[in-house]
Amino acid sequence: MSATANPFSLRKQLAFYGSYHTDPVNVAIHIIGVPSIIFATSTLLAKQGSIFPYIQDHSPLAAAYLSQAGSYLASLLPTQIFQYAQLNPAAIFMGIYWLYYSVLDATAALMLAPIWYGLWYGSTLLARTHPDATKIAIGIKAFGWISQFYGHGVHEGRAPALLDNLLGAVVLAPFFVFLEVIFHFGYRPQLQKELKNDVGKLVTKYRTDQAKAKRAKVQ
Repeated sequence: MSATANPFSLRKQLAFYGSYHTDPVNVAIHIIGVPSIIFATSTLLAKQGSIFPYIQDHSPLAAAYLSQAGSYLASLLPTQIFQYAQLNPAAIFMGIYWLYYSVLDATAALMLAPIWYGLWYGSTLLARTHPDATKIAIGIKAFGWISQFYGHGVHEGRAPALLDNLLGAVVLAPFFVFLEVIFHFGYRPQLQKELKNDVGKLVTKYRTDQAKAKRAKVQ
């Protein structure tokens, strides 16, 4: 089952990623580490500032619509969760990820939306108000990556998925850990059952291939 065969198949994508994350401790580490990386990446992107002036220069009509949309959202949301919002590269980054998740599973993506907004808004707040935001983001990102490599090396005993499919692993990771959490609360039990079966087959194939490779070296 290749993750690249159908990037819009939720089951195939999760089975691929899940086959690299079968150890409970490693999964728990990822539940903390993956959002940390997303937050840090978003912070670094938010440090680049608003892209609205660029849009104004190149497409005044689009800028006018965006301004109206922003004003409307500001009227709906409490000041505390909107006052530092801006259309920055982080918003584009987070938006593209979320749209992809919506294609994979619209319901789960809607459930993720408040958390996703919180990560983006929090990172934008940090970027706009803290003088050491870049250093903090780099530290958080380092923690996220180191913790995951530790989880794979010590607990999973298998290299991270990104070594086999960088794009799939990096993009899918946040959605995978979110689904791992909501599965425990009864979300789509049939899908969870099917994924366990798919992951089991992929792990068995991996171990069989590894055993064959070892025997070939001995011979």
